[in-house]
Amino acid sequence: MAKYTFSAHGEFLDRETELAALRRWYETDREPAVLVLYGRRRTGKSWLFREFANGREADIFVCDRRVVLQQLDGFAGQLEGELGARPQLSSATALFELLANLGARGKRLAVIDEFPELYGSRGAPDSELAAVLERSAQTSLKLILCGSQISTMQKLLRARGPLHGRTRSMVLAPLTFRQAQDFLRGHQPGDVIQRYAIAGGMPRYLALFGRKQALKTIVCDEVANPNGALFQEPQTVLDMELSETAIHFSLLSALAGHRDLSHADLLAESKVSDKTAGKYLRVLIDLQLVEAANPIFTAATARQRRYRLRDYLMRFWFRFVQPYQQSLEAGLAPAIHYDRNIEPVLNEHVSWTFEEICRAWTLEQYQEIADSVGSWWGPARHDLRRTGERTSEEIDVVGAHRQRAVVIGEAKWTGQPMGIQVLRDLEQYKIPALEQSGVDAKAAEIVLFSRSGFAPALQAESAAQTTKRRIRLVSISEILSRGNTARTVRPRKVRPKLGK
Repeated sequence: MAKYTFSAHGEFLDRETELAALRRWYETDREPAVLVLYGRRRTGKSWLFREFANGREADIFVCDRRVVLQQLDGFAGQLEGELGARPQLSSATALFELLANLGARGKRLAVIDEFPELYGSRGAPDSELAAVLERSAQTSLKLILCGSQISTMQKLLRARGPLHGRTRSMVLAPLTFRQAQDFLRGHQPGDVIQRYAIAGGMPRYLALFGRKQALKTIVCDEVANPNGALFQEPQTVLDMELSETAIHFSLLSALAGHRDLSHADLLAESKVSDKTAGKYLRVLIDLQLVEAANPIFTAATARQRRYRLRDYLMRFWFRFVQPYQQSLEAGLAPAIHYDRNIEPVLNEHVSWTFEEICRAWTLEQYQEIADSVGSWWGPARHDLRRTGERTSEEIDVVGAHRQRAVVIGEAKWTGQPMGIQVLRDLEQYKIPALEQSGVDAKAAEIVLFSRSGFAPALQAESAAQTTKRRIRLVSISEILSRGNTARTVRPRKVRPKLGK
């Protein structure tokens, strides 16, 4: 059997954790014979298993929407060269039996990509596969079943399913910001964050936005251009996952123009009825396109939930491309559209992603003392609500350990240095509001994140460290630095001033 060669091996970036997990599964005999690899489209599943197969004896079969017998005939053609004769594959069972028999000769890797497409209307190949594995106890076959239809792939793992006990799972999520930086090397820190705020963690999109061209050029050529690679991309992805998209489009379009929305505001913005919204939101959440979250320290069942669009390209596309598609197709110049409709509000748009990056950075840096990091919102101080001066407060970054806040922070993506008023608002309004909700925040460190640096007064306050709290100022260069290591931060005791 010839060793598989991945033509894009030299272009593969990151996913070291996933590759290591695949190696452990493949090389350990006590591991299950079948690995179920799934995740939403464009996360790079095919690149991952092809990179893993590179240099190994492996067969890769890609399913499609043709009738099953035609697909199997194609697989037989792949195997003909190795076997010296074309095998007769009249069913999925025949394919599985052939692979198991070949695996009896020695360690063998096989991958079936887009496995749900093999279902057709003819039953369940997972039942057939389980039966073959039961009869083939001596095989050394290791089989990866890969797919993007998340709900279907999860059925393979169900407790009472035919493959129960014979599988392990691997969910491939979009790249984190730390991982995505590999695709964006050579750009200035601010530009890296802007590009990530549009491309998100999808390797294919990051490869486009990692080019040396200006951000405006890439957006105009690839996203806002009717002939661009991403002009129809979100529509295509949704059409591949959903049978009809009108209501999903309305919900996504409403979310795209906001950092997040309450359930009531989402219904008002999208014009989707309350009776209908829940079902469609669950689908979008299952597809990992939308997430619903309560304030940190709040029970998951609380009714303070807010919804946000998780996929960054979709967030950008539904806000800046989809509403203008007909005009762009009719001849509106992408460059004019960018200058008039995108650039004036791009900083606001990127700021939502910047907050999420800062939360991820905080968890990475303070993991020894923080169990989780999220945002918080709730009622303002009682006295301020009584006067009507302020009714609610929000904090961008809160690191939690049980019911204690150990880190509290704000993130500002503005063109001006962060002023000391941000610190004063935290001390006088936001932290007291958090504490009145029952959270112990007396020992929390304050961490402030800024795109454009910090005003002299704020720098002086941080350097003096004369307040009861530590104050840490974090630049975007520090966020991007790979030299950072997690550290334990303990509250500093401040000697009280003696009265006169």
